[in-house]
Amino acid sequence: MSEFSQISLFPSLPRTARGTSVVLGNTPAGDKIQYCNGTSVYTVPVGSLTNTEIYTEHSHQTTVAKTSPSGYYCASGDIHGNVRIWDTTQTTHILKTTIPVFSGPVKDIAWDSESKRIAAVGEGRERFGHVFLFDTGTSNGNLTGQARAMNSVDFKPSRPFRIISGSDDNTVAIFEGPPFKFKSTFGDHTKFVHSVRFNPDGSLFASTGGDGTVILYNGVDGVKVGVFEDDSLKGAAHSGSIYGLTWSPDGSKIATASADKTVKIWNVSTLKVEKTIVIGSRIEDQQLGINWTKQALVSISANGFVNFLNPELGSIDETRYGHNKAITALATSTDGKTLYSADAEGHITWWEIATGKSNRIFPDVHTTMITGVKSTSKGDLFTVSWDDHLKVVPAGGSGVDSTKTISNKLSSQPLGLAVSADGDIAVAACYKHIAIYSQGRLTEIPINFNSSCVAISSDKQLVAVGGQDSKVHVYKLSGTNVSEVKTITHAAEITSVSFSNNGAFLVATDQSRKVIPYTVSNNFEVAHTHSWTFHTAKVACVSWSPDNVRLATGSLDNSVIVWNMNKPSEHPVIIKGAHAMSSVNSVLWLNETTIVSAGQDSNIKFWKVPL
Repeated sequence: MSEFSQISLFPSLPRTARGTSVVLGNTPAGDKIQYCNGTSVYTVPVGSLTNTEIYTEHSHQTTVAKTSPSGYYCASGDIHGNVRIWDTTQTTHILKTTIPVFSGPVKDIAWDSESKRIAAVGEGRERFGHVFLFDTGTSNGNLTGQARAMNSVDFKPSRPFRIISGSDDNTVAIFEGPPFKFKSTFGDHTKFVHSVRFNPDGSLFASTGGDGTVILYNGVDGVKVGVFEDDSLKGAAHSGSIYGLTWSPDGSKIATASADKTVKIWNVSTLKVEKTIVIGSRIEDQQLGINWTKQALVSISANGFVNFLNPELGSIDETRYGHNKAITALATSTDGKTLYSADAEGHITWWEIATGKSNRIFPDVHTTMITGVKSTSKGDLFTVSWDDHLKVVPAGGSGVDSTKTISNKLSSQPLGLAVSADGDIAVAACYKHIAIYSQGRLTEIPINFNSSCVAISSDKQLVAVGGQDSKVHVYKLSGTNVSEVKTITHAAEITSVSFSNNGAFLVATDQSRKVIPYTVSNNFEVAHTHSWTFHTAKVACVSWSPDNVRLATGSLDNSVIVWNMNKPSEHPVIIKGAHAMSSVNSVLWLNETTIVSAGQDSNIKFWKVPL
């Protein structure tokens, strides 16, 4: 039996930037979609919320990924112009080759229908596009003829082969080959061209851009066939920029995604709109990307949400929430069914642990990085953030109701939060204060060191505050008064502290990679003499198992380590690379054998660690 196994994964959302289109890839069967965030490529099943595959071998930020029509290889590009071609059939994703295409970001990639040639376009210094053979990387023509960065590219899926591209010089270009050479450009758009796509049989292609128009062309020679018009909008298709278009699998319809916060379904034969799907009214509801696979129509909102749309009914079937920035804090509900995750932009998502269903808490509780989140037995949620507030979000509806949030201003920046299980007392470790919140009142006690983390014992008698002065300060708590009873000295700045659930132990971790448990009843003497320094970088977080026997720590070295208090001399369980290329920012125990971890990579992972 293995020491640990990953049982579930709640994936990151795609990285988005306002005014930039998000290009989605998909598998040939249409059962998975592909997008990028950080240095990773995500292959997300349409039918599952917890089985995403992540490719983490890029050393720079990824931009676009496309799977070959054969389904055996994926080509993914990054911001430095590299295209990596890797195997999709093995979980190890063996690299076939890396091709440096140009010096800037890759904006779009297309495979030909024989899975032999790849076209990549973007924003290089020396060229904006390139077409090459995937197995050798040798050139298969050149994509020149457009004066500014190329945003989109597509291969004609049938012979005679053509390549089309859309550029920031407002033109659509067509290339003949192989070997591919420039044939002509079409200047029908008045603003940047964001997306060009062939229909499934290659007889037609469509282009769209910042001017809100969608134009249809003949697939062989590029003769203009028509313009899609929404009768309510005098000659345009959308009232905002259009960032993406996609053909239905049978080629009879087109779906477009726009900054006017809608997705429209068009009939190709009549050039008229059939359905308008309004995603929302907030600025984050702008639509930046769209893909129509054989199994789903998927669009991406400006805040990264993944919308599964029903083209027949013109409605949203499902929205997947989550994070695309670093997750900074985790908390579980008392019944163990709900997980709360908070990120570096102040968003909080709640997850149904059993299914992976998610929802974002609206309106946002904070506007900037959340450093602590805790849930109480009453269902209330306590949070602290770099906006210098301690907030209480009361239970309500199906979770918490952030319209009734109670807000408390703190006089210095909070770095950690500890809350008693019943929510009667909350302690925030601030830069120059300890803030105690009880019965609706906030008391601030000045301290002569800079704190970094805090823990409260289950009997509400003791508070431990970790300091940047390399000491753990233990206070006795009576009402809202504290008196220091013990100072424990470490060799480096304290990064996290935690009391065991039965109150018998206090564990402290520090920047010098140490994990040290102390016995509370024995005047905080070290609980055992063994040196727990298996991490190779600073330890970021620590959590006790419900039975008080095991500890889990997460670290900057990408790993989670599980320590056993009953066997302190034995080698711990090391989940190496738990979050590849990313620090582990938070760990929690769900039960005696399940750990949940969250990292800088915006992913939440669940691990089975048998006793």
